[in-house]
Amino acid sequence: MIEFVLLCFIAGIVIAIPVWIVSQRLGTRRGLHAARHFNPDDAVPCEIEPVALKGRLMPDLETARSEAGDGEEGAPR
Repeated sequence: MIEFVLLCFIAGIVIAIPVWIVSQRLGTRRGLHAARHFNPDDAVPCEIEPVALKGRLMPDLETARSEAGDGEEGAPR
């Protein structure tokens, strides 16, 4: 049984390598010719900003303390 598995593995490699080479030369990658001439200096600048997913707006700590009437700083609620 192991001989059959090894034989199929080797046959798959022997068939896959030429198919891969031909697909690289003639296949769907041919449509990506414009990407080869991509100049990173022409790219549009992008600014990444942090985002809170499933976040909630929390009230300002000082506003919450003044509304609650706690006179102590740092007192637990």
